Amino acid sequence: MKKISESLKKFAHTMDQLKYNNRAVFWILAIDLALSISSTVVDIPWLIRVPSALVIFAPICSLYPWLLFIWFGLFLWKKKVPDWFTAFLFMGLFSYGIMAWIYYPLYMSWNGVNFHDVGSILWVTAYGVQSLIIASEVRKIPWWQFLPVIGYFFFKDYSDRYLGTFLDVLLDSYPEMLKLTFFVCTLTLHSMATGLLLYLPYRKQKLASVQQEPMHLARAESSSPAS
Repeated sequence: MKKISESLKKFAHTMDQLKYNNRAVFWILAIDLALSISSTVVDIPWLIRVPSALVIFAPICSLYPWLLFIWFGLFLWKKKVPDWFTAFLFMGLFSYGIMAWIYYPLYMSWNGVNFHDVGSILWVTAYGVQSLIIASEVRKIPWWQFLPVIGYFFFKDYSDRYLGTFLDVLLDSYPEMLKLTFFVCTLTLHSMATGLLLYLPYRKQKLASVQQEPMHLARAESSSPAS
């Protein structure tokens, strides 16, 4: 168990460091652009069927690769990435990256295993795992930004379940138990992501203070009069 934990920490650290490697960022931009274009082409036919007032709550696969492309573009060219944007993006990537490994296996247990759905898991994972790259950039945001960010996701959960912004549920006539399971899982993951938005800035600040403490002690000792 300890080896698994250490391996996961090493993997997370490696992912975090990718954003400081320009060559890696160029590759990430290329991958995200390819994901963005292809997923938009796939999603447009059903997005136009969503009520216009709710369409901003509908996309997932055709939204987050575009946002990642913008985020890494800003980061690469040393532009200021708005903290609320990073928070929004992290929450979506974390939640739906994990949800792909819940949704598609449960869906296939009801509808049968097929190549498209197995590929979809890998598709979502390809952009969901990038939450590890931007996690260290999550910072504390004011409440008037924080509430709309988390409010979007919790309203989306309600909208997907009851208002028809997740057309797969409507078109495939999912069993009620499956709908309820998806609803509870997304609510749970968005609650966990909300907690991370609060915890990650606190952890970053705490680590910074721990790293600075030896420096303060060294300065204090150097400035104290010799006995």
